[in-house]
Order: sequence, then C-alpha cells, then structure tokens
Amino acid sequence: MGNKKEAADFCGMEYRATTYKVIQGIERRVWKWSVTVEGMVLRGQAETKSEAVAAAEKAIDRALAPRNVPRAPRVDPD
Repeated sequence: MGNKKEAADFCGMEYRATTYKVIQGIERRVWKWSVTVEGMVLRGQAETKSEAVAAAEKAIDRALAPRNVPRAPRVDPD
C-alpha cells in the first residue's frame, strides 16, 4: 500500500503555483495530464511524459495569461 501513496505523491507537480497531475495511461505511449485553474478543469494527453508535462504547463500559461480584449473603436464627439 505504501507504493500507491508514493505513486500518488509523485504524479502531483507544481508550476506557477498551480498543481497539476501527469499519469501514465493503460495504453502504450499514453500519458494523461490534468490541471484545475480558476475553477476550470483542463485535460489532455501526449505520447511521452515530457510532452504531457510541457502540454500541462503550456495550458497553465494560457489560462493565467492576461486577456487581451479588443476595445470598441473610439468615436470622436463632433
């Protein structure tokens, strides 16, 4: 039972103060990742663990990036 606890602790990672998980899937060459950012759950999968880590961290970056909302065109009062 100690091994399950160690495995659970190992797959929890942190990036930019956000915890995410990377686990190996049942199928060959499948690594799954998940992260919750601001109440939104993001998930994905990759062929290698390093690709899954990179994808999870990229998803965190995108979720935490400032939103560039286009402004309405300015109207000059004439």
